[in-house]
Amino acid sequence: SDNPGKVINVDVTSQEGITEAKNRGFLTQTPHPHLDLVSSQEFKFAATTLFSPEHNGRMFALFRHPIDRAVSKFYYLQKATWESTYKERWKTMTLEKWAEKDRGENNWMVRMLVGKDNRAVLTTEDLELAKEIVRTKFVIGLMDSFDESVHRFNVFLGVDESDAVNQECIGQFTSSGGDSHASANRKVIETKNQWNSYAHPDVEYGSPAWVSLSKINFFDILLYRYVLEVFEEQRSLFNA
Repeated sequence: SDNPGKVINVDVTSQEGITEAKNRGFLTQTPHPHLDLVSSQEFKFAATTLFSPEHNGRMFALFRHPIDRAVSKFYYLQKATWESTYKERWKTMTLEKWAEKDRGENNWMVRMLVGKDNRAVLTTEDLELAKEIVRTKFVIGLMDSFDESVHRFNVFLGVDESDAVNQECIGQFTSSGGDSHASANRKVIETKNQWNSYAHPDVEYGSPAWVSLSKINFFDILLYRYVLEVFEEQRSLFNA
């Protein structure tokens, strides 16, 4: 089979899906199916709803610079008509125009980590809490150091990188260039997933769009700088 893996049919990408999964007994009933991985952006809600001392987990995350993430989302939702979050009015909008104001998702990383929605005001205390969560709860990966991050995750999860089958699997999701935006990797990424990963123009550092997005995502940028520090601190854990 091309896909020997097995999945459990639950949706943990949203709070509604996580609640439904819990109601169906996912991770809350004994016995339950053996589970290796749960992937969700709803970190805080998933952790408090699904996990417990009896069903605990270890966390790892792949972080991306907040401005890169925002710009990528803008270009993606210009064409992703199949997504419920598709924005038709963005189709002909320039990046500069789009970046002029908050589009409803400022400081997404900090908000997700501390459990505050877009209507709540963020404080420096929220930023410090997000930093503490990152430092104490996560194995850190970086999109800009993708291959190294996958290696760390493999060590963390006990994946044997010398195994031929595992090597093939790893090769399908990584590339030798490291930086996910590097031109050398763009064709590889496009071939792997022509719908959800594709090349797009980068925003120039110091440009009006960059400055505006920096202001909108001020807390996330400060958090990302801290993430870079933790990534370096954790290097010794995987190079021993």
